[in-house]
Amino acid sequence: MPATTLPSRDLARRAVIEVAQLPENELLVVIEVVNDLKKRRERPHRESAKQLVALAKQRAAEMGNVPRAELAKRLVKVIDEIRAEAIAKGTDIEGEWESN
Repeated sequence: MPATTLPSRDLARRAVIEVAQLPENELLVVIEVVNDLKKRRERPHRESAKQLVALAKQRAAEMGNVPRAELAKRLVKVIDEIRAEAIAKGTDIEGEWESN
């Protein structure tokens, strides 16, 4: 029977048996993974937020030599695309976006 179809008690028993049979060095890895999972459950978006910030910093560094006027032009284009998509989905926000 695949693990994904086991009732939760049977799944827990199977996990305990499998983990108990691991060598000590692998048990340490299991403990680290379990601790990581607990942290993720407590702060589920922390890692993704860190990744977004890192990606934003990387992108900013890459765009550092692009003239400000070009960046503004790209931003307006992206905003217009997002607004057009929202209008198409019926989720647009009332009011007008003024772009130059």
